[in-house]
Amino acid sequence: MSAPTLGSSAPFDGLRDRWQRLAAHPALAAAWTHARRITPNGAVPLVLYGVYTVVLFTIFVAATFPHELVMRRLLAPAAGAAVAVEVQGVHLGWMLGYTIDELRLFRRGADPSVPLLTAARIGAAPSLLGILHGQPFPVAVRADLYGGTLDGTVDLRPEAFALRATLANVDVARYAGLRLFLEGTLQGRIDGSIELAGSAAKPASTSGSVDLRAADLALEGGKVEGIIVPDLHFPELRLEGTVKGGRLDLGDVNAHGREVTVQGTGNVLLEHPFAASLLNLDFTLTPAADLPDNLRLTFSLIPGDPGPHGERHIHLSGTLAQPRIK
Repeated sequence: MSAPTLGSSAPFDGLRDRWQRLAAHPALAAAWTHARRITPNGAVPLVLYGVYTVVLFTIFVAATFPHELVMRRLLAPAAGAAVAVEVQGVHLGWMLGYTIDELRLFRRGADPSVPLLTAARIGAAPSLLGILHGQPFPVAVRADLYGGTLDGTVDLRPEAFALRATLANVDVARYAGLRLFLEGTLQGRIDGSIELAGSAAKPASTSGSVDLRAADLALEGGKVEGIIVPDLHFPELRLEGTVKGGRLDLGDVNAHGREVTVQGTGNVLLEHPFAASLLNLDFTLTPAADLPDNLRLTFSLIPGDPGPHGERHIHLSGTLAQPRIK
């Protein structure tokens, strides 16, 4: 058997020569020199370069991520609820918070052009500490609501539901959803706060407080199912209550009006669903001394027991969905 000849390595030598000539090309040599200059040397610069690359990648993903599609998917479980949720313009803000241009609630089966609730420029920021534990709650929320503002936090975990909300300078004249319940115009401003904590599936565990105030509240040209409601004006209205053991006790319900004054006490036993909550409320309606005769006649037709000074005592029972007056 013959030994390999020296000529057999000639193709490899030729390939090596061609590669050396190509590497010596001025353009490639300049490019290689520039690449070595910008490449980090040492462990620390290399780590920083890697962090920089990851940050750029994260910013790119956040800027191109379909946030609105994700928000719609998160709201999909509410498809069987009594209300439908619609969001427009979802953006990712600072500290992993979302900004929603507009959020609207619609009552199913009602006029789709009249939302039950509309809020604009909603900011929702999850808890960074909660994210470290695998959940975003509690979520801090701020929104523009009918010329006023809504600020608060919400925790939607079924076993640890919590809500804290503050309303400021809400203009009820901008509330278009009134048409879902009655005709007429509503005016006034509302401020207040609501705090609730407990289990959404176990209303008996709920505790908290409610404090709502209204100024210059007025209903004019009102009509409910064809029945005319007299014009009513309340320069001052207040509702205060506490929630303990799933029962809302109303300790202060006062509406001082030009035509009638309303005072009330009682309680509401919270149930699941909320519309099944049981009512046990007593109200006293006292007409103004200078109430016009036509309104006084209407006042006398209100259900309830008459008092010695012309007032009417009304007891409200039943549920929120189907109240009964006597």
